[in-house]
Amino acid sequence: MNLGIPFNYSIWIFIASVVLLWLFSNKLSKVVNFIDDQFKLGSSFGGTIILSVVTNLPEIAITISGAIKGNIDIAVGNILGGIVIQSMLLVLFDFASRKEKKPLSTLVSNKASLIQGLFLIIILVMVILGKELTPSSLLFRTTPPELLIAFSWITSIIILKKVQAKKEPSVSDASKSDQTKMSPKSAIIWLIGISMIILIFGVLLEDTSNTIAGHFKINGLIFGATVLAFVTSLPEISSGLAFVKDKTYQPIISDIFGGNAFLPVLFLAATLITNQPILPKAKNVDVYLTVIAIIITAIYLIGMILKMPSRKKGMGIDSWIVLGFYILSILGMVFALKT
Repeated sequence: MNLGIPFNYSIWIFIASVVLLWLFSNKLSKVVNFIDDQFKLGSSFGGTIILSVVTNLPEIAITISGAIKGNIDIAVGNILGGIVIQSMLLVLFDFASRKEKKPLSTLVSNKASLIQGLFLIIILVMVILGKELTPSSLLFRTTPPELLIAFSWITSIIILKKVQAKKEPSVSDASKSDQTKMSPKSAIIWLIGISMIILIFGVLLEDTSNTIAGHFKINGLIFGATVLAFVTSLPEISSGLAFVKDKTYQPIISDIFGGNAFLPVLFLAATLITNQPILPKAKNVDVYLTVIAIIITAIYLIGMILKMPSRKKGMGIDSWIVLGFYILSILGMVFALKT
């Protein structure tokens, strides 16, 4: 998305957008906890539905805008780069929850988390399969893998509602105190207001960061897969740290796994808008990022199954493995682009 904002103004708008996104996304955690409790949604199901859509509003706007303008590279790179960065946020949240004796993967180890992770891997595999189609592979203005991605996401939501724990850990006393100040009506108003702020300032953040990157001549692919994906993940970072503070960890997995599973659904919207298959036009670097996301998700799923009882220097062993793997994979991507 190019709003034509001059470089000098871009810096100040960038800073203002970061601050506002951080503050209001922090408030989002309390609103979501209240809505989950008030409407008996459950933190797994409610968190997946609300957080995966609201915190990804900037990505939705960027993808749709890119599709309307015919800029397919932005749509694909933003989605797949965002999935990798958001997967890496689990390392941050694991470290942030270091006061807990057990690592994050053990704290959220349950059927709901495992199902979300498994469906995420299934959806990402379909992304890779879609890359192998020919550009002419259209069926009802879309492609079979894109339809299967949307179907898989909807199926995961239905199954999640059936298997989520009936009695989940309660929120902290401090969070309950904040929730008592809200009513169902005010919570809905807060949710709509925060959603609008995340959408507007998320798009401004993306646009100004592109301007800044262009001014300093930063490589577009590297920028999209790292800096841009990071800044559009600020809502997830802020809300996730707020959940850690409240010691409500399940919504974190619902946001990351659920949000990552939701993002590829946007390929269907982009294809319908452009009447062109999106996934067959993905670049090798996009497939590379998708494989990274699959491996990160698999490592955390193994951690959830093993239920490691303790941490090593503040984090679970799975987070240390993920951190090392991510650093090596990014170095490999940088080296590949230079050759």
